[in-house]
Amino acid sequence: MASLEERVSRLEAAQENLATKSDLTDLKTGLKADLAKARIEIIAWTVGVGIGVIILNSSVTFIAVRLMG
Repeated sequence: MASLEERVSRLEAAQENLATKSDLTDLKTGLKADLAKARIEIIAWTVGVGIGVIILNSSVTFIAVRLMG
């Protein structure tokens, strides 16, 4: 069995790899910013695709009416 000093030194060495409260706050802030940006991009793509579909349907309908009429 390892001595108390060895166990404490292993714990102290492992402690350097742990995140602090400040690290977690920074990560949370960064993730919130990334999510906000992704949300805006999704909305922009949805609106763009919707407009594209409307234009495409209008064009197809216009051409079909011209060809049949």
